[in-house]
Amino acid sequence: DKNRAVKLIDNLISNAIKYNKINGKIKITLKENFLSIKDSGIGIKNEKLDKIFDRYKRFNEISGGFGIGLNIVWMIAKEYNLNIEVDSKEGKYTEVRVSW
Repeated sequence: DKNRAVKLIDNLISNAIKYNKINGKIKITLKENFLSIKDSGIGIKNEKLDKIFDRYKRFNEISGGFGIGLNIVWMIAKEYNLNIEVDSKEGKYTEVRVSW
């Protein structure tokens, strides 16, 4: 479903922009079996990584939002049997990798 794919990608890129550092970078990689979006932003604490897909979960008040974007990503991934992996280091980066 094109609309669902657009929503998934839009939410991931929006978060990479929203939680990036000033003058930060975003690297988008698309290969035959995965999409990776990595920012040079604020990162996520390890102990919070397992909660990032929870609805209405926000970990800072710096940027706007309602805490539903990553939950939407998770629901779309589940619906289409996509795998999501998140790697993050606080103060350094966050990378979200969607594979199929």
